[in-house]
Amino acid sequence: MENVPRSALLVTPHQDDAEGGCGGTIGAWTKRGTEVVYVLCTNGDKGSSDPNMTSPRLAEMREREQQNAANVLGVKEVVFLRHPDGGLEDTLELRAQVVREIRRHKPEIVMCTDPFRSTSHTHRDHRVSGMVALDAVFTYAWSYLHFPKQIQNEGLEPHRVKEIYLWGSEAPDTYVDISESVDAKAQSLSQHVSQMREPQKLQERIRSRAKSVGERAGLPYAEAFRRIHSNPGFLHWAEF
Repeated sequence: MENVPRSALLVTPHQDDAEGGCGGTIGAWTKRGTEVVYVLCTNGDKGSSDPNMTSPRLAEMREREQQNAANVLGVKEVVFLRHPDGGLEDTLELRAQVVREIRRHKPEIVMCTDPFRSTSHTHRDHRVSGMVALDAVFTYAWSYLHFPKQIQNEGLEPHRVKEIYLWGSEAPDTYVDISESVDAKAQSLSQHVSQMREPQKLQERIRSRAKSVGERAGLPYAEAFRRIHSNPGFLHWAEF
């Protein structure tokens, strides 16, 4: 992929997932003028193996770390939904929250974790957030009849997203050159101090992974996505 979108919205399950999954792409795009918004689903309050850590303290720490990481990449806004870590549910409330941000920011592209992995297990919050993001785009955000109070009471309008990018996919078909932003990706991840193991080796690990991905597409460093062209509202019987 060579062109950059005008705007992108990420639906991300936990703090540091966005940076790990597509931080290089975000850093590259914002440098070229893309407005990026994060919708962070959980508060990350269970992400620690420290027996002396408390959930309220960890949630506060991780929210601050996430904002710092987003600032490194030039992200316009982080929307904190603050659902409990490990307790994310595919509810009407969560769907409405994601739809609201899509309608508010009107992104060209929505990015999320690929919920359809089959060869390896993923955290359930990843699967739930990915499915909710896809459903928000394909089922809800474009229709006046879904969540009409957002339109009637909040002054929002339906919005049709052009494309969806799934990170962490087992079958990627799109590669983004992050040669100029691979260091920014490592720097953004380094802001998540509470999650860092061997931080001195972080840049080496990030570069090694990005180089491996880039080799598939003939690029020095890259991130990979499964790309879906959005056609919300398309009725299945229209094929016949």
